[in-house]
Amino acid sequence: MKKFVILIVLFVISLPVISYSQDDKVNQNSYILDGAFEGGGGKYYIRQLGNEILWYGEENATSPSWSNVAHGVINGNIITVKWADVPKGSIMQSGSLKIRIDSNDVLVLLEQEGEFFATDSWTRVP
Repeated sequence: MKKFVILIVLFVISLPVISYSQDDKVNQNSYILDGAFEGGGGKYYIRQLGNEILWYGEENATSPSWSNVAHGVINGNIITVKWADVPKGSIMQSGSLKIRIDSNDVLVLLEQEGEFFATDSWTRVP
């Protein structure tokens, strides 16, 4: 019996320690932001991978004056992204944004740094 107890103790001691970080809590949120959103006269195509956000936004598909990409993270109900215009449009700016998630269908700009970002809210396109 002693050998059996020692084997169990050794097995339990050798198990990996699993700790949960803030990122794990974020990944457990219920937000599902994949999809198309409208805001500021343009359309944004958002992809969510866990707590990571990527998007492509453009004024219009054929001849936009602006088009941009962004990459960031969700922390609680806040998205923090870095964005930059890309040469499909003629405007070339960049910066960072802090965006509040009001729901899976509504996002609201809280803060911006860098060059001017004209969109202050996004609504999911049905």
